[in-house]
Amino acid sequence: MAAQIPELYFQFYGRIAWRFEPFQVCADNLRRGFETGLSTGDNDMGLLCAIHAIKTALFSGASLKSTLKEIDYYLHLLKTFKSAKMYSNILIYRETVTVLIDKGDATSIQEKNLCGDLDDPSNKLRDGLFCHRAIRAYWSGYTERCNHYSEKYMSISWPEARFMKLQMEFYHGKGAEDVIMVMVINYTLF
Repeated sequence: MAAQIPELYFQFYGRIAWRFEPFQVCADNLRRGFETGLSTGDNDMGLLCAIHAIKTALFSGASLKSTLKEIDYYLHLLKTFKSAKMYSNILIYRETVTVLIDKGDATSIQEKNLCGDLDDPSNKLRDGLFCHRAIRAYWSGYTERCNHYSEKYMSISWPEARFMKLQMEFYHGKGAEDVIMVMVINYTLF
């Protein structure tokens, strides 16, 4: 049974519980799944829980500096386990967090993610990159760029993307609201 616990944490808190549990609870339990995975020897599932813990912490409003430290810890472990795909995935989250903290001025690192062919629709890292570019654009004030990337992301069809699609609908809607507000302000000024 102990060997199945990390997968249970991942399946429940990473795919189901975010619909009705507070994000902070889900992130904490995904971290438990990470710890349990490493302690039972299921490193891949543990690291998958880590990725989802970062995602959930980011969307829960957790401290960005704490999240950045957590990401750097996971990146250190991923170098040890030599998991290139997970490493690139976490680097995408790291870039987003550094942009949100200080636009990457003091917190960025030299290492950049390798997302592969951005024109290949089967490349799931590409879709994650689109999602994060939309988030970065929104919080940096680039509404049109946010809408562009959120539309690209919402066109994907793989089922695991439901959580992120809901996030993109939020950012896309917020971006559209901002555009409408600017149009209304411009109309009233002239």
